[in-house]
Parts: sequence; structure tokens; C-alpha cells
Amino acid sequence: MKITKLIYLLLAVAVSLGLTACSGSDDDEGSSGSDIVLSATEMTIAKGGETRTLSVRAAKEPTIKSDQSWVTVTLTNSTAGGTYTYSVVVDANSETDERVATLTITVGSQSEIVTITQTAADGLVVSPTEYNDVPAAGQDITVELTSNGEYSIDIDVEWITNTTDESTITSSGTNVLTFNVATNVSEARTGIITFTLNDLTQTVTVNQLAADVTEITADAWDIAKAMYPGWNLGNTLEASGTGLAAETSWQSTKTTQAIIDYIASLGFKSVRIPCSWYSHFDSGTTTINSEWMARVKEVVDYCIVNDLYVVLNDHYDLGWIENSFSNVSSSYVSAKSDTLKAIWTQVAKTFVNYDEHLLFAGLNEPAASTSSQVTALVTYEQAFIDAVRATGGNNALRTLVVQGPVTDIDNTYNLFNALPTDAAADRLMVEVHYYSPWQFCGLEEDASWGVMQYYFSSTNHVSGSTRNVSSSYEESYISSQFAKMKSKFADAGYPIILGEYGCLWRNVSSDGDQSKHNASVKAFHKAVNMYAVNNGMIPFVWDTNYAAQPSMTVVQRNNCSVYNQYAMDGILEGVSAASWPY
Repeated sequence: MKITKLIYLLLAVAVSLGLTACSGSDDDEGSSGSDIVLSATEMTIAKGGETRTLSVRAAKEPTIKSDQSWVTVTLTNSTAGGTYTYSVVVDANSETDERVATLTITVGSQSEIVTITQTAADGLVVSPTEYNDVPAAGQDITVELTSNGEYSIDIDVEWITNTTDESTITSSGTNVLTFNVATNVSEARTGIITFTLNDLTQTVTVNQLAADVTEITADAWDIAKAMYPGWNLGNTLEASGTGLAAETSWQSTKTTQAIIDYIASLGFKSVRIPCSWYSHFDSGTTTINSEWMARVKEVVDYCIVNDLYVVLNDHYDLGWIENSFSNVSSSYVSAKSDTLKAIWTQVAKTFVNYDEHLLFAGLNEPAASTSSQVTALVTYEQAFIDAVRATGGNNALRTLVVQGPVTDIDNTYNLFNALPTDAAADRLMVEVHYYSPWQFCGLEEDASWGVMQYYFSSTNHVSGSTRNVSSSYEESYISSQFAKMKSKFADAGYPIILGEYGCLWRNVSSDGDQSKHNASVKAFHKAVNMYAVNNGMIPFVWDTNYAAQPSMTVVQRNNCSVYNQYAMDGILEGVSAASWPY
């Protein structure tokens, strides 16, 4: 029995040794020459994803496993020498955080690691995405923005401004941005704030309520005494050209809220906006381009929020009606009247809810100088009045302005004897212009019929000079001309718009007395304003925004400064010295 147990024991040891020997033989075969050499142990991949090549040198083909589904590995080549080439494909990262994957390369019992780091996708989130029922009075709004990169901001309207303190903003993370929504003076409106980070875009829509509609109770006389002095936004919205670029085709400064704020700060109470409409019809129609209408409205609103009165007209406008008086046939005048009605119907509907601070002026300087031409002019002005009144609302009682023939004082006094009729009582004004004498006001070089004149008012005359304005055209002449308007129109119930006046400010130092000329410019502006107001007229200085002499520029718009201090001083002194007669 003991011998048998011994034999079994020996056999068990032998079997055990045999199994161990077999196991050791397999392991030696798998690990023999199993060192792994990699072409890279780390990879940094762009957020959009890409394909990389990984080379592995090993005694036999490795196994490769990725711990992330967004990385796939495919064998593309192998050589007899033990080099294996893999394509490593990394998908685009849609996450806003950086991410990491690990490749494990195994041969036998030996492993190596390749770490793949992928850049985060762009991240951009805003909250809220919409502001509704923003009060017409305006308010500040905030937007919480989270991003992981630098973003840009674009606002599609001027009445929303970014007021964020930039020193508090970080290029990534969460920021609170502030925006100001300006006062709305008309119908409901919508603006969009757009945030962009590379290919990502987020928007915030701002919906502002309409202004409360205030019924017009003020008549032309109530308004007139609050309107002086006035200023012209000259060479701007009436300039030739099509599209929004027309605004800067005659001068280089786009009108902004800051410019109009500055005009108000100088003491002006009204802004006349010369405007073109006919030249902004959509092709083949009598429909005013919607972008142009919106831009004009934007400029009007700049004025209204400053409590300025606005006179909006149809200016020269390619001369489509202003220079048409050589033909006064009934069919021709009727067709022109229909087009004028189309213009003013659209304009009036756009501004129907505006209060008495907005006045419409049908034309500019209609070239009517005979009785038959004046008859045609009255027909056009009647079409203008009828078109506006037909739109109802506040337009039924809005003050309207009709132009005298050529807006010349003598022509208007002598020929404008039958004004158009108006169903609204005491809601009409008459318009004339004043640039006399032209040698002083506008002549830029000597001509056969007269020479440039530099010196206005007897105290500024230069002895023996041919450049003195004749006393026949100085203060007493201005007073008598304006008195004509008072006696014929103001005393009859029609306040008068002196829609344009001005004189060139020149550099005369090479052939004259500059200080005397400067004083003359001041004296002219003072006389016009004083005698205008004394006679029930509202003076609007013409301003071209041309900052080089000679010019009729009073305000330099690109830096909001007074360009011609002599003219500005004369305006303010003239108004201060005047007395409204009604």
C-alpha cells in the first residue's frame, strides 16, 4: 500500500512538471522580441477632427484598442521587418470641452499607450434670446453670454447700443453684457443683436412697444413760436444717387444720433431735412424703397427724441417736379400730381402716429415764375395736402408747409395770391428762402454781371473797396423783405418758414480784410434771424458740412464742433435780440 501511494505521488509530480514546462514554452514564444516602438505617444487633434498615421514596430502584429468611440484605428500597411502602419481617425468634437482618448497597443504581455487630446468645439450660448414688450420710453437690457473663445457683436439698428464695460469682459467663460434701448417715438419696432464665434451664431431679438399716440392739438401758430432757430441737414438725404449710399455722396458724414444731439445742444429748436423720394423708387414703380424709408425715419427719430421740430420735404429730387413748369398742360400736371400723391401717401402713412413736432413740406424751390406756372404749382400743392390728409390719424391735423414760387420773396409776394385749400384750420405755413445779395451770399468768383462781395453792414465796410455790399441790400432791405411776408401771409394767418438762408464764409486774407469779413458773416446771420423772428418767420440756416472755405458750413459733423463760430454767434445773438410778434 505504501509503495502504491509513492508511485502515485511520483506520477503527480511528473505531470505537474510537464504542465509547467508546456505553459512556459508558450509564454516564451509570445514575448520573444516583443519590445514595442511607437512613432508617437501623444497626439493633439483640432476640434474639426482629422486623420493621423501611427507606426508601430513590433515582433508581431499588435492589437490596438481605443477607449473612446470617436477614435477609430485601422491597419493600412505592414512590412516583413515588423513595422505596422495604422490610420487613426478622430471625429469632429461637438462638445464645448476638451476631450481625451487613450489607445492601448499590446503585443503579448507588453503594452504601450498613445494619448489623444482633442480641442474643444466652439461654444456660444446666450440668454435670454428674446426681449418682448420693451417700453417705448426705452430701458437697459442684459444678456448673459457663455463662450469658450472671442466673439463679435453686431447690432442691426442704431437705437440699440452696447453699453457693456469692456474692462469686465473675459475672452471665455460667462459674461453679463448690457445694452441700451433708446426711446421709441413711433410704431413698434424690432432690432436684432447678433453674437458670432467663428462658425457659431446666436441672436437676441428686441421687440419694443410703439410710442403712445398723442393727438395733435397744437396749430401752426402754437408750433411756430417754438421752432426758431432752425438748422438744415443739407447735402445729405437729398443728395443724388440711389440706395443708402446717396446719404454720403455729397458730403462724407453719415448722420448719427450724436450729431443731432449736438445740434440740439447748440440751441437749435428745429431741423429741416431736405429729402429725395422720386429717385428712390423701386425700379419701374412709384413705391419708395423700404430701406430708404427706414433710413429717413431713423434720422427723423434722432431729432424727435431731442424734442426738436422737424420739417421733412421733397427736395430737388432730380428736378422731377421742381423743374417741370415749362409744361403746364392739364394732362401733364395731372400725371405729376398723381406721382406726388403716391410719394406723400407713403411718407404720411409711415409717420402717421408722430405728433406736432413733425411737419411735412411738399416741395422745395418750385421753378414757377408766371401766373400759369403758379396755377400748376397750387395744383401740385393741393395734391400734397389732400394726400396727407387722406391718411388720417395725426396727419389729419399735422401742420403742412407750402412753397411760394421759386421760394423767392418777391415772386411769392407778387404771384402767390391763391393758396391751396385745407380742411384743417390753421395748419398751413408758407415757405420762402433768402440768399440776397447773391454776390455776398453765394458768388464764388467774379462775374461779368457782378463781383464777389465780402463786407456786409456799414460798420464792416472797407473804405474804397469794390467788395462792400450795397447799403440797398443790407439790414434795412432784409427787414423790408421780411415785412412783406408778414403783411401778406403771417398777418393773414400763415406763419412763414424761412427754409434756407446763408452766406459764404471766405478766406479773403490775400485780397481783403479777414476780420471785417468775419464780422460781416456774423452781422448777416444776426440780421436774418432777428428780422425773421420779428416778422413771424422761422429761420433755418443752410449747412453743407463742407469744412473748407468758401462754404456755408456752420457745424462740422464728423467731430461735432462749430466750424463757423461767426455764423453761430450771429444766429444766437439775432434770436436773442428778436421779439415774436404774435
